[in-house]
Amino acid sequence: MPSRFRMTPVLPLSALALLGACAATQRFLTEVFRERAPAPIDRMVTASDARIDSLGRVAGSFVGEGTERAVHLVSSDSIFIRSLVEAYVPNIRRTADFWSGVRARGVVRVPLREAEDAADAGVLAAPARVGSPTGRSDVLVTAITVRAGRCGGRGARAELIVEPLDRDAPVLTGPVVGSVDETLGRGIPLWRTPLPAPSRALTQELISRTRRVMDSVLADAWPAVHPGAPIVADPEVNTLADVDAADVIAYHAADTTARYAVSLRERRVAGTDTLLSAGVLSWSEDGSWQQVIFQPTWLRMRGSSIRPFAGGRPLFWRRLSAVTDFSFERDNLWMEQVNVSDGSVIWGIVQPADNVVVAAAEMDGPCQ
Repeated sequence: MPSRFRMTPVLPLSALALLGACAATQRFLTEVFRERAPAPIDRMVTASDARIDSLGRVAGSFVGEGTERAVHLVSSDSIFIRSLVEAYVPNIRRTADFWSGVRARGVVRVPLREAEDAADAGVLAAPARVGSPTGRSDVLVTAITVRAGRCGGRGARAELIVEPLDRDAPVLTGPVVGSVDETLGRGIPLWRTPLPAPSRALTQELISRTRRVMDSVLADAWPAVHPGAPIVADPEVNTLADVDAADVIAYHAADTTARYAVSLRERRVAGTDTLLSAGVLSWSEDGSWQQVIFQPTWLRMRGSSIRPFAGGRPLFWRRLSAVTDFSFERDNLWMEQVNVSDGSVIWGIVQPADNVVVAAAEMDGPCQ
C-alpha cells in the first residue's frame, strides 16, 4: 500500500547557515559600497593648499576667471603670499612692517625662472592645468603679481596669469579652477560634455525639494522661529538677483552621472522679522540622491539690507557654475560667497563629491 506521506528534502544546517551568511555578506557589501552624501560644510575660507614646494616652485589649487586675453588664477592665502614675497622679492622682507612694505610697492611682480636657470632668483613655475565650463587644458604661468590689502594680511592677493599651451584647446573663459603641480605632466586637452539645463518643471521641483529640506534643517536649528510661506512663490532663476532667487545648474558628479546643484535664497515673515533663508543642496533628477552642500542658515532683512540673524552665519551663496575638474572626470562648483557682516565676497571652488573647498579667494571687501 503506497504511503500517503512524501519526504521533503531538507538542507543540512551547514548549508542553511552558508546561505544566511552569503545574504548577510551581500547586504553588508551593498551597504559598504553605497554612495553616501558627505557632511555639509558651513562656509568657504581662504586658507588653501597654495605653497612653495621644496624645489622653489609654486604649487597648489587656485580659483579664478578666464578672459579673452588671459586666465587669472587667484589666491588670498596670506601665509602663501608672504612666503612668496619673502622668498623672491628683494628688500620688502626687511621693512619694519611686512604688509606696509608690500602695500607701498603697489603691484609687486614676482620674477619667474626656467628650469635650466636654477641659479637665477625667481619662482620656478611648475606645470599647471585649468578647468572651465568648456573643458580643461594645460597652461603656462607667464606672470605672478602680488598686492597688499588695507588690513595687514587680509586683502592681500596673489595672481597667476596663465596662457594655454595648446592653440586648439578648450576656450578658458568665465569661471575656472586651476592646479599648479609638478606631477601633472603634459595632458591631452579635454572638452567638457555640456549638460542640458533642467526643464522648467524639473527646476520647480528641485526648488521645492530644496525648500522642504532647508525648512526642516532650519526648524531644528531655530525651533522658536515659525516662518510663513515664501513671500515670492516663484523665485527668479539664474539671474543676478540675490533675494527671492535661486541658482539651478546641472553638473557631472561622475563620468556618467549628472546631478543638479541648487542655491536658494527666499524671504519669509516670522513674527515681526523678515528673514532670508540661504543654503546650497544637490539632487539627482529622481530625488533618490539628496546632499546638503552648505548648511542652511537664516539672515535678517532690514529694508533692502541683509544682516545676520540670532546666531546664524552671515553668509549666502550665489552665481553657481559648473567647471570641469583639472584631473578627474567630474565637475567642481564655482560660486560666490557673500558675507553680509562686512560686505566681503569670496570666489570659491567646491568639489561636491566630498564637500571640500578646493580653492577660495577674497575678491571684494573692506580690506581690498
